[in-house]
Amino acid sequence: MLHRHPVHRSTAVRDFVDSTEGRLRLFFLPSYSPDLNPDELVWNHPKRHKVGKSDFKGPNQMRAVVMKFMRYLQRTPSIIRGFFRAPSVRYAIG
Repeated sequence: MLHRHPVHRSTAVRDFVDSTEGRLRLFFLPSYSPDLNPDELVWNHPKRHKVGKSDFKGPNQMRAVVMKFMRYLQRTPSIIRGFFRAPSVRYAIG
């Protein structure tokens, strides 16, 4: 699932997809559709939890907190699977 950024529609991407002989298919989301994009659920999770409630002393501290939280998500696949249970992105699992 890709949004319509020019790089996603480039010749290089099309050539790569063609080289996979059907093993990779791209599905484009409508131009502006954050509610349909599972990535948005991932990024909203830290905003609603640890990161959004933190008082940062600078960009380096913010980066460290975001990276720590994203590593936590990486090690917690049950949370990631939960994002795909949201009605707006169920299309992505089947």
